[in-house]
Amino acid sequence: MDTEDHGQHELKLIQSLDELKTLDLDKVCHAILLDIRSGYDEAIKSIKWIGELQSQVALICLCSNHDQLKAYKSVMHLIDDYILADTLPHGELCVRISHAIRRRLKEHELLHEQDLLHSLMENIPDVIYFKDRESRFTKVNKAMAASYGQNVDSMIGKNDFDLFTEEHALPAYQDEQRIMETGEPIIGKIEKETFVDGTTKWVNTTKVPLRDKYGRIIGTMGISRNISDLKRAQDTLTEEHRLLSTILNNIPDRIFVKDREGKYIVSNRLHLKFLGASDEEDVIGTTLYDHFPKERAEKYFNEDMEIIRSGIGLINSEESRENPDGSIIWYLTSKVPLIDETGKCVGIVGISRDISAQKHNEEQLRNTIEVLNDTQLQLIEAEKLKTVGRLAAGVAHEVKNPLNVVSLGAEYLETKVTEPQELIDIIKDMKQAVEKANTVIYQLLDYSSPHEVTTGPQNINTIIREVLALMRHNFNEAHIEVMTDLAGDLPMIAVDGQKMEQVFINLFLNAIGAMKKGGTLSVRSYLQQMTNTGSNVSSQMTELFKVGEHFVTIEVADTGQGITNQSADKLFDPFFSTKSTGEGTGLGLSVTRSIVEMHRGIITLDNRRDVPGACATLHFPVSPDPHA
Repeated sequence: MDTEDHGQHELKLIQSLDELKTLDLDKVCHAILLDIRSGYDEAIKSIKWIGELQSQVALICLCSNHDQLKAYKSVMHLIDDYILADTLPHGELCVRISHAIRRRLKEHELLHEQDLLHSLMENIPDVIYFKDRESRFTKVNKAMAASYGQNVDSMIGKNDFDLFTEEHALPAYQDEQRIMETGEPIIGKIEKETFVDGTTKWVNTTKVPLRDKYGRIIGTMGISRNISDLKRAQDTLTEEHRLLSTILNNIPDRIFVKDREGKYIVSNRLHLKFLGASDEEDVIGTTLYDHFPKERAEKYFNEDMEIIRSGIGLINSEESRENPDGSIIWYLTSKVPLIDETGKCVGIVGISRDISAQKHNEEQLRNTIEVLNDTQLQLIEAEKLKTVGRLAAGVAHEVKNPLNVVSLGAEYLETKVTEPQELIDIIKDMKQAVEKANTVIYQLLDYSSPHEVTTGPQNINTIIREVLALMRHNFNEAHIEVMTDLAGDLPMIAVDGQKMEQVFINLFLNAIGAMKKGGTLSVRSYLQQMTNTGSNVSSQMTELFKVGEHFVTIEVADTGQGITNQSADKLFDPFFSTKSTGEGTGLGLSVTRSIVEMHRGIITLDNRRDVPGACATLHFPVSPDPHA
């Protein structure tokens, strides 16, 4: 049989529904011509069965007249066409079958597309909605209804003012009206949805005009994606970037980052100034060869490549450079590998600091120390207390004036320098060093004509730390490692801070002298309590403390040769020294004991029990001031 669209078709006679059920209809036929002129029940079953298949096969019923069709009213929606057998013109059958097949295919395609659209709308996590010209919802997907705590049916007919505050609803309404007026869509707009309960949500929204089959705009349709987590992450990154930028551009160091090829990818404000650039764009993408002489650039470049190759950084590298005016600039530079999330080295991060002022101050301190050492050598030669006092007065006169000059200079600098913090700290250290130098100068004067102490509540740990910091240069030169174990909960003790600093300076200098080849200085502080007379301290303590009273103990131990039996009983005698002639006055420990005893304290000096070396032990009563 010939049809309009499908060419030749074969007609096959099927006698029963059971026989029809054995066939795969979509594969073996395009249309079924069902004769319903007889066998009503069988015909009804066949029509229903074919309809349930929802196949692409067109169903055409062959009947006697229109009255016969009335009996099939309940299944007429399943029939694509019907033909009156008795009045069918010649050739009409092929045309009707062709039209039915074409119509069925289009309907099937339309249903398939509708199913796809429905599946998409109901399964996509994004919010999808359609609105009329009044911006009322006409259709929404499940995700939207669930997002706003409603069901799909309850959303129909509502608008944004029913869901959001006016802060969001009004701009959204205005956007939709503008879309319908202009026909221009809104693509990827970031919106902040605000709700009556005060909560907010960030969404990425796309809205387009909704048109009917004639092209007329009848509303809008849109899709929104919740990007609240992404927005929070972006805000966090933005804030972190701002914070990092603030730190980088205000830190008093030059900071830079380079990629594997040695190109700058980050340069802070101070580093830009160092390179002679005013804007980051002038530096990003450039290399060392664009800013330094070839020889220096090559040196730095080779350092960078070695760090990238080995994965080992360059820490605290000092170098100097001479300015055209002959002055020397010192730099302290550290460079480390830049590692990505996979563990691969992708460049280097560097930080460089101008330490010229520090170097200058260190030189001044060395000169001051030399002056003090010279003074000490003079004092060492003193044999009698009167001679010591007279010599000390002369030394004070000769050294005090230069120290006053240094002190005045430091005070002047302190009024002029407001940044960077490092320089302010250095000036502070200079002032403290001058003060400590004055204290050392008057040590002998204190012994020859002792003064009364002025006590007040003090944290002994703070005094110890300050003296250790002051003498760090001495320890470094003597190759001595300092270890501290200072109890964090010590109560205050009533001491003269300046005198107590002198005590620890003497003890530390004595320990340095005992460790000619270097060693370890251990300083420990802790709280003790008298439990029984002479039980946990020496018997000397029984004269000062009652049972139950607390006292603070400080131990200063070295790893030197220790104390000989011949020296043990003379250590605190004036002018007694175990050092060679010219290396000590013999007054240090004597002055130290005098100061300790003025504070109602006890000091002992003994050999360490289990290891070589000596240990000085000091005991001080706890301050009676309850607010100390």
